[in-house]
Amino acid sequence: MKTHTLALAISFAFIGAYANAQEANEKEIWGAIFAEHYSVYPEKFEPNTAYDSGLGWGAEIGMKLNPSWGFRFEFAKLDLDAERGSGNITGERIGVDALYFIEQSNYYIFAGLKNQRLDESYRMADLGLGAHWHINDKWKVVTELAGYYDFGQGNPEYSAKLGLAYSFGKTASKGVTKDSDNDGVIDQRDLCPNTPYGTAVDVDGCTLKAMDSDNDGVVDGQDQCANTPINDKVDVKGCSVFTDESLTMSLKILFDNNSSLLTNIDVESVDEFVAFMRRYGTTNAVIEGYASAPGTDEYNMQLSVERAKAVRQYLIDQHGINGERLEAVGYGETKLLDKANTREANKKNRRIEAHVTATVKIAVTK
Repeated sequence: MKTHTLALAISFAFIGAYANAQEANEKEIWGAIFAEHYSVYPEKFEPNTAYDSGLGWGAEIGMKLNPSWGFRFEFAKLDLDAERGSGNITGERIGVDALYFIEQSNYYIFAGLKNQRLDESYRMADLGLGAHWHINDKWKVVTELAGYYDFGQGNPEYSAKLGLAYSFGKTASKGVTKDSDNDGVIDQRDLCPNTPYGTAVDVDGCTLKAMDSDNDGVVDGQDQCANTPINDKVDVKGCSVFTDESLTMSLKILFDNNSSLLTNIDVESVDEFVAFMRRYGTTNAVIEGYASAPGTDEYNMQLSVERAKAVRQYLIDQHGINGERLEAVGYGETKLLDKANTREANKKNRRIEAHVTATVKIAVTK
């Protein structure tokens, strides 16, 4: 009972002293109730009954002195479960913590001193990480994880806390709310003091992060090409950067000796060549006819032209390629693939070769 009275007395004295303070900076005061899971060192009460963990509940009253620092008083009731033996053990904890609030964050680090009373009194230090999750201007959810060190026994203990806090008062000199950087967010709530004048800020007083929906590095307000692929390199307008790339398709058909008849067509190769020309409809192909070395130059030149024309007509008649896109030329025996005077060499040289090149734009990747 005495401990309860002391806790309440400290809390109300704390509120009263600062509610009337006449200081230059605003100070936020909050009160909170919480529930916690508390894990006690199992052999803390040896040789008596051993206790493991249990639940607790309590209340705290705190003050944020400036954007970075604050402190609080805390009171908690504990109910620990017996690990062996019979019956639970109940007690209480009271203490004070200093809090350091991390800039531009809901998180804070706290450390303090506590007095825990169970079967006897224990002096402890605590260290932990917490967060204030704002629901609105007044209400916030409190979450904390803490570790405790028992000075007497040297044992570690732990707790996890979930609570609800209410900001029920702020103190300020002569009722004046101060906004040092004139960003529209009072210093007490400003997590980013000294933002440049005229800078758009969020509710915490920090510079607004411009939206970039497609994550291309160009904010939406300046992005002229929304939803660019994530791996594409973009220009200052947010549009994909392209580079020209040449694609080439070739076709080769062999002929019998002294013949321009198409008796050795590789259907698969022809189909690929035709598909390329259809896909890139602005391209033109040159069909080059050739002959082997035997025979006169004049005869071989004429034969090579006939071979090129035969393939051109085949592509027009059988595959519907526009004749204006196909040019047939002959080179006779002027460009032999194999200059040996053998049957195998002559077979290689009796041929046509067709080539078509398309220039396409390829997106540059990051």
